[in-house]
Amino acid sequence: MIYLEKYSDFMNNGILIAIGGSESKGPKIDINNSILSEVVRNSKFGIDSNIIIIPTASSYQNEVDSQYRITFERIGCKNIKTLFISSKDQVDSIENLDLLKNSNIIMFSGGDQSRISECFLGTKFLNDLKNKFNSEHFVVAGTSAGAMCMSENMITGGKKKVKCGLGLSLISELIIDTHFMERGRIYRLSEAVSIYSNRIGVGLSEDTAIIIKNGKFRVIGSGNVTVFNSSNIEDSKFNVLSPGDTFNI
Repeated sequence: MIYLEKYSDFMNNGILIAIGGSESKGPKIDINNSILSEVVRNSKFGIDSNIIIIPTASSYQNEVDSQYRITFERIGCKNIKTLFISSKDQVDSIENLDLLKNSNIIMFSGGDQSRISECFLGTKFLNDLKNKFNSEHFVVAGTSAGAMCMSENMITGGKKKVKCGLGLSLISELIIDTHFMERGRIYRLSEAVSIYSNRIGVGLSEDTAIIIKNGKFRVIGSGNVTVFNSSNIEDSKFNVLSPGDTFNI
């Protein structure tokens, strides 16, 4: 059975945290100032949150899981589970659906965003995740590929010519690109926005994130966020936001 529903992005109680990649993690994390600490703080249960790590996008799921476990444990979290999913037929198990039901934070890792969409699109898990995001104080965080997959129109690759596909559609208004300044991705994001002219392009630098809630987002981390839409692409104009800045979507 395929689950297809349309959701209004701004009629929800959930929080999206999209991270530009290469955020501080591991045994040397500064737990007072890190983006992942902010992910935990945005859950009303804090360090007592039930956290699910989803390293599906990565080719090294065990290593990625270890990094995030160490990080969340350093922050003080104890209730951490991991879904090692590599194919669609693994997603809708009773155990996975029960874990989702009782979770407060989900963390999608980096890697290849197409792996996430291939595994989760059309599943009951994604449908339940959207319902939960719509109705509960629920945090969905993702870094790099895990941030890009939040969009409805998702960039899947390309350097000279952008490639796009369908993301998880947790937010439809934005097209998110990551490692933005470090990998010179302004042209591919501007091309994606010119294709989907009713979308806003958001380019996230590394170790930088946006916290999206109630139709607005706030910038956190150590870098900048570049924002532009189809109305200013032809003039090569865009907004550059710094940590602490907000943007009304």
